Amino acid sequence: MSGAPPNLFVVGAMKAGTTALHGYLDLHPEIFMCDPKEPGFFARADRSEAELAAYLALFAAGTEARYRGESSTQYTKAPGIAGVPDRLVRFAPGARILYMVREPVARIVSQYLFNMRIHGEDRPICQAVREDPRYRQIGDYHAQIAPYLARFGRNNLRILSAERLSADRQATMNEVFGWLGLDPVPVTRELRKNTAADGLRRYGRLTALLLRPELEPARRAIKRVGAEDLARRAWTRFNPPRPSPVTDTEIAELRALLAQDIATQQAALAPLMGAHPPDWSTPHG
Repeated sequence: MSGAPPNLFVVGAMKAGTTALHGYLDLHPEIFMCDPKEPGFFARADRSEAELAAYLALFAAGTEARYRGESSTQYTKAPGIAGVPDRLVRFAPGARILYMVREPVARIVSQYLFNMRIHGEDRPICQAVREDPRYRQIGDYHAQIAPYLARFGRNNLRILSAERLSADRQATMNEVFGWLGLDPVPVTRELRKNTAADGLRRYGRLTALLLRPELEPARRAIKRVGAEDLARRAWTRFNPPRPSPVTDTEIAELRALLAQDIATQQAALAPLMGAHPPDWSTPHG
């Protein structure tokens, strides 16, 4: 294997704050986080040598960094995407693994809005959750992270809550940097979050078209020339956000539906999260 391969992986969960975490990690001079954020290389087993070379090229600029990382949420979408922990441990047996969790109702609402925008989800949210097991599977945090614990060990894996990262990002990131054996650096500015609600726009079909994967090179070019904020302001003026279609009544129904899931996840995660176990006793925010 040529070059300096990645050794830091944010593996999920989808819609749990991984975009913000990716950006905060990238602020450290000893950490290089790749762009695009989610290459998803290990989501498939049948990768060619050319694909491997292209994947490793994403980290070429981080050769001198102590850590090179990526943040692919596909890595915790079992059983739909299976075998990722095995492929990852064969590739990087000493890697550090980070996993984000989020209050389950909030995470599912965000996933639902994402599916509306990208996949044409048109069922009411509670019907969608009852009929499509993937909503709950992705949020079965303990089941998703258990294979990583078994393969990488407790010392090489850390679980963070989106709520704590949002409430006290400096203290949270100081702990992450310390866990990585790095000195803390200031994390004073709030980075843009990849929120599903931001993607619900007046012109939904146009939004979905512009978010197609084949346009990723153009989006990266806009970032490289420093025009991302300007492009976002222009886009918001032309295609403003629209209110979330999920009502308070639906959220209350969803919370009742997921009550046992929430209790189970809190109990399972508490021993793994040390001094900062998840507290999801308050309603979805």
